[in-house]
Amino acid sequence: MEFGVLGQVEVRASGKPVTIGAAKLRALLASLLLRPNRTVTTPMLIERLWGDRPPQRGVAALQNYVLRLRQTLGAASPALRTTPGGYSIELRPEQLDLWRFEQLITAADSLTGPAEISATLTEALALWRGPALEGVASELLQRQEVPRLEELRLSAVERRVEADLLLGRHSMLVAELRALTGEHPLREQFWRQLMIALGGSGRRAEALATYRSVSRLLSEELGLDPGPELREQHAAILAAY
Repeated sequence: MEFGVLGQVEVRASGKPVTIGAAKLRALLASLLLRPNRTVTTPMLIERLWGDRPPQRGVAALQNYVLRLRQTLGAASPALRTTPGGYSIELRPEQLDLWRFEQLITAADSLTGPAEISATLTEALALWRGPALEGVASELLQRQEVPRLEELRLSAVERRVEADLLLGRHSMLVAELRALTGEHPLREQFWRQLMIALGGSGRRAEALATYRSVSRLLSEELGLDPGPELREQHAAILAAY
């Protein structure tokens, strides 16, 4: 079986989707998949399924959902184990998209060539099908886990763009970076990379206008000046002409 959390929570058995219909079953499965091969405690699972309003017999209710999840996954499922204090799902790395993503990110750390780094990070980012845990109805998971996973994705995007800039792919990156600065306007690294892409494409005036735009944005939103990397990039563009 294969499992996915980088998008909607999904399960596939022999390539065919397995429907996880009930919202609390998806939240239970997501909670276990985020910590594969480790115990997720009963109190933590109850909190993630019911928040601060658990049922009167919360342990029994959780046991019922675990039983239903086992039945839904069927005989081909990995071991969904009852452990001292909670439950765990036993997986191999290739069965979970998040695990494969993290392995590729680690692999990129050991590479030195920008082409290899770009290719590895592109492969990692292709595992994302949408926002992590999309549609999982657990306020706690959405608040605690989704920002962490999104930061992993954005950091990988930054690193992949940096490698592509080193490969001279300036023109092809401009549209992507304009979209990224629109989606994440307070993330200075994307603005710096957009300035590099514009400057490297011979669009110096647009690069300088980009610096003015982000300076104004940071001042209005945060009351801050651009950080040192943005200022250094601005100075480099001015000095190059």
